[in-house]
Order: sequence, then C-alpha cells, then structure tokens
Amino acid sequence: MRTVRRRSTNSRHLWLMVLLLASISGTTTAQTAPAQEADLERVLVPGNTVWLTDATGLETRARIVSVADGMVTTENTDNARDSLRLADIMRVRIRKADSVLNGALIGAGSAVATGLFVCTRTEPWANCRDDVGSIVAIGGLGAAVGAAVDALLRDRHTIFEASAGGRQLDAAPLITRDKLGVKIALRF
Repeated sequence: MRTVRRRSTNSRHLWLMVLLLASISGTTTAQTAPAQEADLERVLVPGNTVWLTDATGLETRARIVSVADGMVTTENTDNARDSLRLADIMRVRIRKADSVLNGALIGAGSAVATGLFVCTRTEPWANCRDDVGSIVAIGGLGAAVGAAVDALLRDRHTIFEASAGGRQLDAAPLITRDKLGVKIALRF
C-alpha cells in the first residue's frame, strides 16, 4: 500500500513538473528590448516629452528638441538645454494614456454582476430578471466610474531599452525513467 501512494505522489509531481516546464520552457532573455538601438533615432521624435535614463542610471524628464549626428538635444522643465550621446541612453519611456473603453466595459460588467448578485440574494430571480431598467442603470453607472478611473491612470511605457549584452536564461525539462528535473543554463 505504501508503494501505491508513492507512485501516485511521484506521478502527481511529474505532472506538476511537466506543467511548470511547459509554461517556462524555451529561451528567456534577461532583458527585453522593445526597440533595437538602431531605431533609437526613430523613437526620439522632436517635440515629444520622454523620460531618459542615461548610463549612470539617472532618469530625467525632458522634451526632445533635436536628434542628429549621434546626439540628442533635450530641454528640461526649467527650459535648460542639454545634449546627450545616443550611445549613453539606456532607456526611453513615454507616458501613454490607455483607452477608456476597456475601463468602461470592466466597470459596466462588474456593476451588472454585482447588481444581479445582490438582487438574487434579496429578491426572487423573477423580479431580478424582469427589472431590466435598474440593472441597465447600474451598468451605466459602473461604465462611467470605470471610464473615469481608466482616464486617470496613465503609465510610463518603455519604448527603448538598451540590450543587456546577450545574457540569456535557458530552461528545459529533464525527464527520465528514474529522475525528474530541470536543466537551467545561464549564458553571459
């Protein structure tokens, strides 16, 4: 009886390991690069406000004035101009507003679901089903709140990040008749 339990436990571990490895197998880069370094001049459009991170790790908010001859000229919030070599730029981020449509849909859906849940707990289902007007009104209110919250949320998105120099993390399953494991290789 003890061996049967052990086999089912090993089988369960095997399936969990296979599921885990299936979700992480393949090559994973240490850092992702949304744009290649050759595209940095295309990314830095004059007039845009960006957050630049230089080689020292200092992030500054600046408006792009010009990009030419491997140099970028920026203007900070005090209207002071500064020049920076393109090779010294490690990351470029911009502030991007999200569409309010998904916030409205999430708000409406959650408000209708909450309204129906509360209604079914306090009234018979026939009353909830027949009273469509109040559920639509609750959905509209939820859509308005969701759109308002989504309009207020504006994140900075990375549009350029310098390559990490080829660091890679490889993970692959190691499954034999007697052993179960993971082969991990880190390359620099």
